[in-house]
Amino acid sequence: MLAVKLKLIGKKGQHSFRVIVQEKKAKLNGKFVDDLGWYNPHSNQVKIDQEKLKKWLGDGARPTESAEKIIKKAKESSEIQDYENRKNPKKKKKEKLRAEAPTPAPTETQEQGEAEKTPPTEPQKADDVSSGDEVVEQEKPKED
Repeated sequence: MLAVKLKLIGKKGQHSFRVIVQEKKAKLNGKFVDDLGWYNPHSNQVKIDQEKLKKWLGDGARPTESAEKIIKKAKESSEIQDYENRKNPKKKKKEKLRAEAPTPAPTETQEQGEAEKTPPTEPQKADDVSSGDEVVEQEKPKED
């Protein structure tokens, strides 16, 4: 007898589930017949292929109690809500730090100190060339 089950995936503290069709007595980590979708309990997002689900339920597959709750939730909300649509969207750490501590504008003394540290660069003249290479001056064409 086939059953619609929730297969636990994800790492510790970040669990999510795959909605699968599998033999009722088979182990969850074993082979499954079909993959119907997924469920993320942290963000309450559900995506289930409704056509495949109807096909398997018509063929005699029975959902488990927990899978049945998830299927009802998926039927109620046909579209997936993105993270931006949540009531309290989470901010990234870098964005929080930037918002809390604005960068101060450089003062005049800091600008003067930076100018003193960098020496001015002068273009080299033909006389200053210390290597053994000779510098050949190009003749300018005369204008008539």
